[in-house]
Amino acid sequence: MKTKTYIKLIIGVFVLFSCKQYIEKEKTNYKYYDLTEIDTVFKSVLTAVTDEEYLQYGVNIAFIDENGDTIIPFGKYAYFGSDTLEYFANVIEHPNDSTWGRYVGIDRNQNILFDLVIFDNGPDYFNEDLTRILRNGKMGFANKFGQVVIPCKYDFAKYFKDGKAGVTFSAREYDDLEEHRRVESDEWFYIDKKGNKTD
Repeated sequence: MKTKTYIKLIIGVFVLFSCKQYIEKEKTNYKYYDLTEIDTVFKSVLTAVTDEEYLQYGVNIAFIDENGDTIIPFGKYAYFGSDTLEYFANVIEHPNDSTWGRYVGIDRNQNILFDLVIFDNGPDYFNEDLTRILRNGKMGFANKFGQVVIPCKYDFAKYFKDGKAGVTFSAREYDDLEEHRRVESDEWFYIDKKGNKTD
């Protein structure tokens, strides 16, 4: 009798842990701004300031110029890793006093360039001069100017290494038992830094 109970328990645990809860992708239709070559001409650097004690993730920020003039006022954005705004800054939209909105990249005119890919609880890193970005749930890559250089058309993209990145048009995301986000696909392929398929 005990053997049957143990077998049922083992089967139950196996079934419980083998079922993946896939994450439903949010469908959006946001509008984004595409930076031109003129937008990449150097202008003065803006500095993030806060009305809180410390500049840390989530605090209310504004951006000021070298003269101390406010270029982007308090009330619209929270800090998300960008101490300065040269070409673009990573921020959290702050639509009201009690909640955060989207994690986005903005230019100095407050145009939304893209949504941010979150990695290690912050904005994605630059690898080989490119960073992963999102537009309406699809991934692509931007350069240091905030220009989208590889269009956002992939379900998932890995970061660049040795001149290529793994991408897929068909990805499924789920959280593992340790609450880490995992991605699986049967259709991975590589692209180069121009977005061309490569080996």
